[in-house]
Amino acid sequence: MKNVTINSREDQERRLQIKNIHQQMKNLAVQGTGISPWEAQILVGLIEEVYFSELNQSHLKPGQIKYHCVAAEEGAGKSLKECKMLPVVLTLFDQRDKGNFSQDNNKDRSVELRRRRLVRIAEEAKEQGGYLTQEDLAELLMCDIRTIRRDIKELRTIGILLPTRGQQKDIGPGVSHRAIAIRLWLEGKEPVAIAQHIKHSIEAVENYLQKFKRVAFLKSKHFNEFEIALTVGISIYATKTFSLLYEEFKDKAFFKQRLEEVYIVGAQYYHAQDEKKRMMSSNDSIRNERRLP
Repeated sequence: MKNVTINSREDQERRLQIKNIHQQMKNLAVQGTGISPWEAQILVGLIEEVYFSELNQSHLKPGQIKYHCVAAEEGAGKSLKECKMLPVVLTLFDQRDKGNFSQDNNKDRSVELRRRRLVRIAEEAKEQGGYLTQEDLAELLMCDIRTIRRDIKELRTIGILLPTRGQQKDIGPGVSHRAIAIRLWLEGKEPVAIAQHIKHSIEAVENYLQKFKRVAFLKSKHFNEFEIALTVGISIYATKTFSLLYEEFKDKAFFKQRLEEVYIVGAQYYHAQDEKKRMMSSNDSIRNERRLP
C-alpha cells in the first residue's frame, strides 16, 4: 500500500475536496435556512467532524484508529444520547504489547495482552478529553462486557484504576498506568520488577521512564508544562502527571539517587533536540540563500 504524506498530491487533493464540500454546505445552509454565515460555519464544522473526518486519516500511525467517545465534561448521570461526543485516536495494536508476559500458557497471555490494550486505550481517550464506556471497551477489544468488568476489577487489585466514564470521579493523575510505573521506580524498583507488577512489557515501562526523565530534567530547568509537552512530544495531561510526581518526590531521599539518571537522559535528549533545531535552521538559511538573486 502506498504511503501518503501530509504534503503529497493525494493529501492536497483530499484537503481541497474537503474545502469544496465545506463551502458548498455553508452556502446551502445560509440560502436554504436563512441562518447567518457564522451559524452556518458552526453547523458545517459539526457535520464535518461527524461525517467527513474519515477523509483525512493520513496522520494515523499503524495500529491506530479514530473513535468517538463521550467528552470528559459530560456528567456520569447524563444520558449517552444527550452527551457531546469527541473524536479520539486510539492505539489498538502496539509492538511493545508482545513482550515480557508473566505467564507461559497462551490463555493467560491473551488475558494479559487484552488488559495492556485496555489500559492504554482508556488512558489515551482520557488524555484527549474523553472517556470510553465499558461498552466501548468491549466493542474495541472484541469481548463481552463481563470480561471488561472482570479486567477492571483485577487491575484495581494492583492499584490501577481504569479511567472509564463511570469512574471518572475516582480517577486522579496519580493512579494511571504510567504514574504507577514511575512511582514504583522513584520508590526504588527497577524496570523488570515494575513490568511484572503492572503486568506490562519492559519496553513500555522503559518508555514511560524515559519520558519522565526528560520531563523531570526540563522541570529542573524551569520549563512550564506547555513547553515541556512540546519539547518531549507528549500530551499536556501526561506532562501534568509526570510533573506532579516530580514535585512529590524531588525532596525525598531516594530521589537523589535517581537524579543522575534523570540528568543524563534529560540532558542528552534536550541537547539532541537543540541540535536538530540548529540543523533545521541552518538548512532553512541555505535554502533561502539559494533563492536570493
